[in-house]
Amino acid sequence: GAMDFAAGNGHLCVVEWLHANRSEGCTTEAMDRAARNGHLPVVEWLHANRTEGCSINAMDSAAKNGHLFVVEWLHGNRNEGCTTEAIDLAATNGHLSVVEWLHANRTEGCMDWAAQNGHLSGVEWLHANRNEGC
Repeated sequence: GAMDFAAGNGHLCVVEWLHANRSEGCTTEAMDRAARNGHLPVVEWLHANRTEGCSINAMDSAAKNGHLFVVEWLHGNRNEGCTTEAIDLAATNGHLSVVEWLHANRTEGCMDWAAQNGHLSGVEWLHANRNEGC
């Protein structure tokens, strides 16, 4: 719905207006999309003012897109967690700081998707620090 799209595009003032003036609400897609696109203020507002929450897609997609600050916030404030795709896709896209943070703070593990996209630094890091794959 409208709030899901506004959240995904980072339009916090629109999200707030819809919350105050409309009854449709939103789905978990609102926080998932805001996280995916790095809109932390929207994620924080939804967490504080709505009850829908998010899914594992929030952290997975934030990691994929290199939004470490969103990944850290979700880890500290939400319980949905993530899947192996978080570290896989962060490595695939060359977001080494996200890979390192996930390795230190999460237990989901990884595969070898970094190799598929030719990210040598990601492959080298995974080889040196992880047991699975590579």
